[in-house]
Amino acid sequence: MKKFKFLIRSSYFIVLLEIFYYLRISPQVIGTHFVNDNIPDSFGNKYQLFLWELLILIMGESIILIEKNWRVKNKLDNLPELLPREYRLLIIPVVIIIMAGFMMYQQISV
Repeated sequence: MKKFKFLIRSSYFIVLLEIFYYLRISPQVIGTHFVNDNIPDSFGNKYQLFLWELLILIMGESIILIEKNWRVKNKLDNLPELLPREYRLLIIPVVIIIMAGFMMYQQISV
């Protein structure tokens, strides 16, 4: 379980690095909502990029809580190895990291 927690929580750091990179190259005002043809119809401060960190934090901690409760319920909480179920759950932060990178790039390239 410690390895699973470490892998999930390391995704927070990766998204934070993405945010700091995009903060350096972004204008003060970024697009926050897009309509057809990727035209923004709502704008906000560049610090709204930190909402991606909040999203991954909430989802990651929820996944850890769900998996911890599942392990306790099935009496697998002392097992040191990652379970196949946990490997599948690790896909979620990876998808969010990739999606956050593309979305932040779209937001700053207005």
